Amino acid sequence: MGPRRILVVEDDGSITEVLGDLLRSEGYRVETAEDGQAGLSAILRQPPDLLLLDVMMPRMSGPELLVQLRALGLDRFPVVLMSAAPPPDHVTLGAAAFVAKPFDLDEVVALVERLAGPALASAC
Repeated sequence: MGPRRILVVEDDGSITEVLGDLLRSEGYRVETAEDGQAGLSAILRQPPDLLLLDVMMPRMSGPELLVQLRALGLDRFPVVLMSAAPPPDHVTLGAAAFVAKPFDLDEVVALVERLAGPALASAC
């Protein structure tokens, strides 16, 4: 089994780059999408082990994507919502956690490890 797959759905390219570089350096396989619509397409191709999801995006917001995932039965992986705005009711949305922007990178890594497990899944 290869590295755990993290999908980052974020419309701010600099945040996407920082998160991608950080998580790749920790050994995770990272894919990115620039909005909820592209994120949905990526999830339909292959559900991730963890989804880092911006709340406010063009075309399809984070909460709208969560509603779509739930309707399709594709919500069996942890979701971390990210936003500079006050946190939505992430429990109601089905998210495992909320991270306020700007975020502490060490806290993000610890959260990813807690929710997705170590970068490399152990072969049992």
